[in-house]
Amino acid sequence: MGLNLIETFKDGGWAMWPLLLIAVLGLTFGIERIIVLFLQKRKLRPDQFLDAFDASIKKHGGDRDAVVEEMLALCKRGGVCAEIMQEGLAKFRQAKGMNLSVFDTKKWITEAVEERARIELPQLESHLAVMSVGAMIAPLMGLLGTVTGMIRSFTVMASAAGGAKPDELAGGISEALITTATGLIVAIPILVIYNWVKSSVENYVLLVEEASIHLVDNLIAGGAENQQGNG
Repeated sequence: MGLNLIETFKDGGWAMWPLLLIAVLGLTFGIERIIVLFLQKRKLRPDQFLDAFDASIKKHGGDRDAVVEEMLALCKRGGVCAEIMQEGLAKFRQAKGMNLSVFDTKKWITEAVEERARIELPQLESHLAVMSVGAMIAPLMGLLGTVTGMIRSFTVMASAAGGAKPDELAGGISEALITTATGLIVAIPILVIYNWVKSSVENYVLLVEEASIHLVDNLIAGGAENQQGNG
């Protein structure tokens, strides 16, 4: 006899409805995060920016203005990395007209990049909290359904004169087992997706941080060389 999902859902009792909601929300946000990360990889990635940046420095030598213009054009590809790098490039260009010292220029650019990163990077982690909470609540909700199902069975046993019949106990026992299994079935895929997405986001953030540090250090180094040359 095949498994009837609708009947199984009904046999699971009230706990199946919140478990269904958790499953829908968790998987929906998980898929949405996967799509977001996939689209970010199709835009400007940190490794692509670094390769292009280093190649531009070799091509233009000490002419940081030409490097900045070339990199700003590359940042038009969009993405979180592009927004952060574009902020640093724009601030460097502005600093040249303000006659700031090398130290003040580096501090100003670094603060601007960090501020932009605080705005852009959290977008990658959006909805992860919902997935985390869902993965934790689902087994507990299943366990709660198990407890209520067993209470139901014991209530039948206590109220039945001469002992309860097996078919009278089946409803509560079935509810208990179904909710336990459903809680685990819901939690496991959400937890797997959550950990994969979180790990991917952390790796991406690390690459962006490395790219921003490399950007600032090399721009400032070039600016310092130009100042010494002019002096």
